[in-house]
Amino acid sequence: MRIFRDRTVFDESYRPKKLLVRNEEASALIARYRSRLADMAGFTDVSLIYGSIGRVGIGKTTVAWHVGKSMEEIARASGSVLKYVYLNVFGAPSLHQILSMIADQLDLGVSVRGSSALEALKFIVDYLYRRDTYLLVTLDEFQSLLLSSKISEDDLYTLLRVYEEIPSKDGINRISFLLVANDHRVMAYMRERIPQVESQVSFRLHLKAYSSRELETILRQRAEEGLEAGVWDERLLELISEYFGDDKGGDGSARKAIITLRSAAELAEVQGAHRIEEQHVRRAISESALAYMPLEELRSLSLHELFILLALAEVGMEKGDWSTTGELKEKYDEVCHRFGQSPRAHTQFHSYLRELSTLGLIELRLSSKGMRGRTSLMRLPPEIPLDRMKEVLESLIKEKGEGEWS
Repeated sequence: MRIFRDRTVFDESYRPKKLLVRNEEASALIARYRSRLADMAGFTDVSLIYGSIGRVGIGKTTVAWHVGKSMEEIARASGSVLKYVYLNVFGAPSLHQILSMIADQLDLGVSVRGSSALEALKFIVDYLYRRDTYLLVTLDEFQSLLLSSKISEDDLYTLLRVYEEIPSKDGINRISFLLVANDHRVMAYMRERIPQVESQVSFRLHLKAYSSRELETILRQRAEEGLEAGVWDERLLELISEYFGDDKGGDGSARKAIITLRSAAELAEVQGAHRIEEQHVRRAISESALAYMPLEELRSLSLHELFILLALAEVGMEKGDWSTTGELKEKYDEVCHRFGQSPRAHTQFHSYLRELSTLGLIELRLSSKGMRGRTSLMRLPPEIPLDRMKEVLESLIKEKGEGEWS
């Protein structure tokens, strides 16, 4: 049975047609550009999307792309022409290189090589005038331009305030910019290098990391588009989204969550499985987390705490998902007898559970209201592959047991 329907859905460059998360933020930007497009004075605006330092995969580029493509459709519906150009300026290309990339995407029909930056800019402005076309340019990784000595303040000013250098022949400004940065200090950088432009950034959109609920929505969309029906289920998406969700202690990266789902699907495919199982997801998360295995913490545990973790790993391998206290206690008793030991009493068993939860070796939560009564549910942290955990625990139990049983 096939696992993938369309592998490209999981590529980093893939952009879903419908924006299920961040739609409100994108709509706010679209409304601004739409009003500029309808303004008789022309289409001129500088807006900014930014995140916190080191935050990747939080939707900045996706929102920008969605805004650009939406504006092309809006312009077409109103009888206008708007072209969207996306540039990643990481590494700080020169002004001439930036203008050359814009010219290439516009397909000017004339080479700007050998011309000066101002001449290249004039080619672009004249092209837009002749075709009565509007242009929205996204400059992704914009902070790299501000932090580089390769491009001067004058060049930055010229780029973002085009019509002060090269006015259009009919006086209508046709170029707007959407800047994207992954550093919340970007406004301070602009204030230092190009204060005239910084003061005129009309709209600033700060994107926070994705919550687990938002990531689950994103993963469901990718699964529905890229995987065959029947090879995945909701609880696996929940497992991934809770691991990466910002509200659950993760970094809120949709990029990492999507890659993890793809890796789990690939593992299932390689193993010839008919569907993606929890073991595949855990292995994928483990690889994403550099195969995290808390060996020092495990070695410090008592023998019966190791029995409980082994029982939880085995229940997880048998049924997946969360285990009830009753299921875990039954498996724990079985593990104890297997190793020739008497299970601890109910009170001590629960004391062990609390301690393991405090150490972060067990995740606990209350059952949903739909279940009969309210009971505690537990599982091993999702970054720990169950089969590998079982091997490590059995080895540690044998090692510790030889000392305690001798």
